[in-house]
Amino acid sequence: MRLDRGAGLVLLVCFVLLPAVWMVGYAALYSLGVLGFMRSGLTAEWWWRAGTEQLLGPALVLSLTVAAVTTAACLVTGMLLCVAADYWRVERPVGSLLTMGAALPVSAVAFVVLQAGSRGGLLARCLVVLWPGFQPNDFPELVNDGWSVGIVLAGWLTGIPLTGLFLQGVWRSSGAGRYVELAERLGAGGWRARMTVGVPMLWRRSRLLAFLLFIWNFSAWEAPLLLGRQSPRMMSVLIQQSSGQYSLSERPLSFVYATVYFAVLLGLLLWLPGLRSGGCGAGGCGAGRGAA
Repeated sequence: MRLDRGAGLVLLVCFVLLPAVWMVGYAALYSLGVLGFMRSGLTAEWWWRAGTEQLLGPALVLSLTVAAVTTAACLVTGMLLCVAADYWRVERPVGSLLTMGAALPVSAVAFVVLQAGSRGGLLARCLVVLWPGFQPNDFPELVNDGWSVGIVLAGWLTGIPLTGLFLQGVWRSSGAGRYVELAERLGAGGWRARMTVGVPMLWRRSRLLAFLLFIWNFSAWEAPLLLGRQSPRMMSVLIQQSSGQYSLSERPLSFVYATVYFAVLLGLLLWLPGLRSGGCGAGGCGAGRGAA
């Protein structure tokens, strides 16, 4: 047993910890002018430039906001699907649909949203045919818009399958159905029993899932690239487009953005133990492991 733990620790350090430390260290040193093709000695020029160009702050705020909104939408929709599937006894068909949806790549979903939600897309053309006097320019901006509706919509569509499948597993493993039946026997209605008893149990055991969804949406790249605007941009798009795609002189800036990106992720990961301890109790952790 000790040998297995030691081997697992060695593998974790060699293949996870050391590569991560190397990448973060390389990005930080490159941004300070110590390493890389554009090295000029220790300098804070690129950090000063990143702070004065007003690209980093809006990108960071946009990424955090989009991730929070998309995560909340996925959790609410997943809980409603789970409750409705239990109420109408259609857990298996819903689970099958969610499994098929989970197989769709993010880029395909983003492309469908682009083709359907643009002013020259499918929805606008249908309204032109069905609504006399309607013009394509009257269709609201759902892609490449200032509110990032298209990015949120694509993240929501790709996150629902994962969220729904996980919450269905939590519902079964935690025995929420038995508590709902008990509430119904005590006089609560079907929907009321599930919303007041089942949903709090799901939320208590889905905090880690919410954290993972937030990280996933914060790190999204395909959907923001296709559906987002050029200003402000998501952090992932900003890093990729400033990494030498147009000019090698911009590459140190991309490592500044990458270092900030790693710092935000590190802060979230340091917050994770408190989140896990808050979500455990009353069989919460066991139910989450059983669902996974």
